[in-house]
Amino acid sequence: MCIGSGPSAPTIEYVGPSDSDIRRQEKALENYQADMKLQQETFQTQLQSQIDAANDETAALSAQYQDQFSDMEDANAAKNKSTMAGYDAANADTAAGYASDSSSAAALAAAEMASYTTSATETEVPEGAQTTAAVTDKKKPKKNLKISTAGTANQAGSGLNIGV
Repeated sequence: MCIGSGPSAPTIEYVGPSDSDIRRQEKALENYQADMKLQQETFQTQLQSQIDAANDETAALSAQYQDQFSDMEDANAAKNKSTMAGYDAANADTAAGYASDSSSAAALAAAEMASYTTSATETEVPEGAQTTAAVTDKKKPKKNLKISTAGTANQAGSGLNIGV
């Protein structure tokens, strides 16, 4: 212990980055922000050009599809028209053939239809025949046995023993 010396104030020293270090870090941050902004702008222009190209290609495909669809509809209409003309000619020939031989054709058609017809008649049930009937529920008697436990003591082994 020293006599005569009083408490002294602590010395405070600032220890950290210098002003030049701080300025250098701020400059690096500004450069980074500028680089990121440039990269984002470049990416956005490239992405927009890709989107525009895809939209143009979609429009071209849609137009091509519409052209093919209309060509197919025209071809189907022409084919249907020629088919209907063929049917009309065949029907006219068939009608002429039936007109000349209507009696034999009508007889043939009647015989063919007769082979497909059926008839059914309802008859009486023969005596002793087994038949089915609707299922009915059995009438069960009411349960009227009631066991009272009021007279028994609740102890081990006590209870009501009912045997048959």
